Amino acid sequence: MSDKISKSNMFLLIIVCLAQFIEVMNSSTVVVALPSIQTAFHMQSNDLQWIVTSYVLTFACFLMIGGRASDLLGRKRVLMIGLTIFALASLAGALATNSVWLIASRAIQGIGAALSIPAAMSLISNNFPVGPQRNKAFGIFGALGSGGAAAGSIVGGILTDTAGWRSLFYLNVPLGILLIIGLLFVKVSPSVKVVKENIDWFGLISVLAGIFILVYGISMPDVDGSWSAAKIAMLIVGILVLVLFVLIEKSAKNPLMPLRLFKIRSLVTSNIIGFLMFSYVTGFMYFSTLYFNELGYSSLATGLAFLPLGLTSIVVTQITPFFMRKFGAKRVLIVTQIINALGMFWLSNMDMDKSYTLFILPAFIVLGLSIGASFTAVIVGSVQDVKSEEHGIAGGIVNTFLQLGGSLGLSILATVATTVTASAHIESANTALLLGFHAALIVSGCFAIIALILAFMSGGKSKNTASVPLEMHG
Repeated sequence: MSDKISKSNMFLLIIVCLAQFIEVMNSSTVVVALPSIQTAFHMQSNDLQWIVTSYVLTFACFLMIGGRASDLLGRKRVLMIGLTIFALASLAGALATNSVWLIASRAIQGIGAALSIPAAMSLISNNFPVGPQRNKAFGIFGALGSGGAAAGSIVGGILTDTAGWRSLFYLNVPLGILLIIGLLFVKVSPSVKVVKENIDWFGLISVLAGIFILVYGISMPDVDGSWSAAKIAMLIVGILVLVLFVLIEKSAKNPLMPLRLFKIRSLVTSNIIGFLMFSYVTGFMYFSTLYFNELGYSSLATGLAFLPLGLTSIVVTQITPFFMRKFGAKRVLIVTQIINALGMFWLSNMDMDKSYTLFILPAFIVLGLSIGASFTAVIVGSVQDVKSEEHGIAGGIVNTFLQLGGSLGLSILATVATTVTASAHIESANTALLLGFHAALIVSGCFAIIALILAFMSGGKSKNTASVPLEMHG
């Protein structure tokens, strides 16, 4: 079958790829702008992580709802709804007058993205024939997703330095409107009729509440170096609510997260590895941004500093399938987790005198290659022993675990950093701050070691690189 894409399908592909591009780009632009946002709203370091956490938390929890909604309500309609929510939330973020307002708008942005991404992927699956055309379409879709992350660091730096951080949110509004108008003129294949099923709202509410309570509890400041009764109570409540979520999923007719799939060892280990990976990857990018700010980097300079990381990730995702066919996802995971752990420990030595060229750049290039390959191996590993008709569900679960790792993991690492900084009896504020970064990155390296151990334990019956096109936001 020819891989030539028709004009109508090409127009559709451009629309869905751009939809993903702006949402992924927005995530990286906001990371670069964090120091400016912190200054604008006089935010404490422990609260700043919520700018990132609120987005990935709602994205994770609504992701599987987005997939179900696109099947029930129509992919094109749900994509338009998702883009509308994303654009309106962006406008709200641009107009924010305080940090709570901005964090709330970021959470709503996550809901919009959670509706948009599954719908965009479903439109490709439903409109491109199986074989070369669909593979080519998903290849372009994935490349533009990775490209959005890389472009975001530069766009974020330029706009923050020239027009201010609010321009990052304003930019999404006209782009979203243009994409919505474009969708009005796109012709899509009719969706396959599906049996209308009740959405697992109780499961959604319980997992969202449980993770939120846990993240909030972890983020609560310590009192005189120890946990307060309120913090302990919040953590216990969060755990109990997540236990309730598991009980709901056991009895739900159409569970948000089918627990029967967790009997597959490769899926379980891959999901936990993915959770740990997104924790330390989100963490090291967050702390690197704050580190560059302490060094006096402008937003543009910070964006340029991150560019090698993004570019190498794009390159490696194109060649990782070859290595997995040759060596298997398990071996790729083992090698990459060793590299990731060493990278975290290397970066934990950051100080005010280190050279970017000699210290940061080599680490970013190697980590870009390793992390890009890691995520590809995690996705493939999570579905390789799953029945082909359940790849979609398994893929949705692994992406959910990735995003939950970003929200919960970042909260843990940010708490470690602020606790160490606050307890450091040092006159120099920069030195105390760096001690916190060091501690968080050492914990990140430990997360990578745990992921390495799990990679050794992971199952896997084959070296097949199953095609599960998922975009990972961070």
